[in-house]
Amino acid sequence: MGSEYVAGIVHHDAYDLLDSCLASLARQARPPVRVHVVDTGVDPTQLEPLRRAHPAVHFEVCENRGYGAGANRILAEAARRNPDARFVLILNPDVELDPGFAEELLDDMERRPGVALASGKLLRPDGRTIDSAGIRLPRHRRPRDRGSEELDRGQYDRDELVFGVSGAAMMIRCAALPDLALEGEVFDEDFFAYHDDTDLAWRAHRLGWQVLYKPSARALHIRRWRKLERMRIEPRVRRHSFKNHYLQLIKNESAVDLLLNLPILLGWEVLRFGYAVLRDPEVLGGYAEAMRAAPRAWRKRRLLLAARRERAR
Repeated sequence: MGSEYVAGIVHHDAYDLLDSCLASLARQARPPVRVHVVDTGVDPTQLEPLRRAHPAVHFEVCENRGYGAGANRILAEAARRNPDARFVLILNPDVELDPGFAEELLDDMERRPGVALASGKLLRPDGRTIDSAGIRLPRHRRPRDRGSEELDRGQYDRDELVFGVSGAAMMIRCAALPDLALEGEVFDEDFFAYHDDTDLAWRAHRLGWQVLYKPSARALHIRRWRKLERMRIEPRVRRHSFKNHYLQLIKNESAVDLLLNLPILLGWEVLRFGYAVLRDPEVLGGYAEAMRAAPRAWRKRRLLLAARRERAR
């Protein structure tokens, strides 16, 4: 029969998209044993038609504490309600999965016990433009979706171990969760929005786990934040993205890599600051937000280093 998995959707004010996401889960060749939607409560009345259309789905309305808190809630409930499930699939509501998406990932992860996180080829709604073929980590330490905005010509059609995969559609191995959690959080709730997936991937690598990109697992991803549309995202959310760059550096960057990449990092910071001043001054408050969260990030870094030493023994 294969491994059981739970699917969870972190939902925030995308009621028009949630139905398609849930329908794509129902069409999976290997369906989940349970589907859990964490809704941030913008307008819970809009959930009623969805409850009727998807009676087997568990809907939970929670305070909006960000993507990480919603994903952590899904993971905790999966462990409590489905302790035999070996994997959890975390989704954004703006994703529509091909019927074989979960099966392709599960088959490969079952053969590769060292893989903690996995995803497939995410395409834009036209089905021809790549949204994400995994995530890479350049030397300036701003993670980038591989192939983003490129036409899909098969250039990313090879199974690969990659730096990271998008949190929009991420399969997680439950056996890795005790290693990955810091202070009880798998996804860092200080991040609130953006880069919590790359922070998790970076931590997984530092702890000796692998991340898999499987192109035969395909999905459509609408994606609200695109390169040319960033100013349509509210300033508060853009500031979270700005600050989270520094938090994941504090938590995950090794001293050796920091020294090797320092000239590039400093040059990038000058450009980043200039862009913020001239084009997006509303994100400048992200510096203060990063400073306020930095003590917690340093504490988590110490816990991560201790966990690495423990695994090495």
